Amino acid sequence: MLDFHIPTLDDKKWIDDIFEGTVYYGCFCAFATLWLWKDLYYTEVARWGDALLIRGLDENRQTYYMYPMGKSYSVRDAIQALREDASSRDAKLMIYCAEKWQCDELNREFPGEFTFTEQRGDFDYIYRTENLIALSGKKFHAKRNHISKFVRSYPDWRYEDITEANIEECMTFAGNLLKKAIAGQDEEQVYELCMENSAIALALKNFRALGLVGGLLRVGGKIIAVTIGEPLNDRVFVTHFEKADTDFDGSYTMINNCFAANRLAGFEYVNREEDMDREGLRRAKLSYYPDILLEKFRVDDIAGKGGILT
Repeated sequence: MLDFHIPTLDDKKWIDDIFEGTVYYGCFCAFATLWLWKDLYYTEVARWGDALLIRGLDENRQTYYMYPMGKSYSVRDAIQALREDASSRDAKLMIYCAEKWQCDELNREFPGEFTFTEQRGDFDYIYRTENLIALSGKKFHAKRNHISKFVRSYPDWRYEDITEANIEECMTFAGNLLKKAIAGQDEEQVYELCMENSAIALALKNFRALGLVGGLLRVGGKIIAVTIGEPLNDRVFVTHFEKADTDFDGSYTMINNCFAANRLAGFEYVNREEDMDREGLRRAKLSYYPDILLEKFRVDDIAGKGGILT
């Protein structure tokens, strides 16, 4: 029987230990991703030897699992454990956001027992940090123009790291931005925006405990943009939130560039997470020309409940 439970801050140490020395790139490997969204996705975690197992509920209240993650474990045994857990919940094993190499691994270990469906809205956008900092070349010409215009338009701008001294201001900024954003939106959009704001507030309240890193922009002393993320490993940083007041032209481009230049130079890559099939968000993420578009797939067990062939 797997010991699944709702993740707490006490789980951070052993989950971080599970990932130490690994080379994962996906945003779902970051502890804050699991913890901040646990109430929305009904996330639960379990330790299985040297592997992390994750399950949750999707929008249809169906149980899903993440692919087992860790340094050293038996793929066959771990998948069988998940199959048995799914069977105990009267369901077939369904895995969300499996990466291509994980799908290939399943095909080798269990040929013909799973189907794979692309989840385009869950692809991670991963960028070379040096490109986000330098913005060199013709393809980033528009980004450099946005920054130049911002600097000319707001000569009293400044960048700051997020610290205990300005966290309350960041929370106030996010709350005020939410009030502007929900005006005229439908019920579903309002719900999504409110959930995101709750996650941002939770991140700021537990900033140090989660090991988060963040930055902000001020114009005239007033916060006009905030970004928050965490190191995934020595090579990859994950940006969880980036919010800016679009009344200040170029604010998103500026906070992205300043944060990368001031805090992320030591990382090879920045994972800026998925676009959730939102057209505007997809255009914005593609406009930075990702070096890696990390494919994700839904995996369905067609062998039967608990892995018993029918």
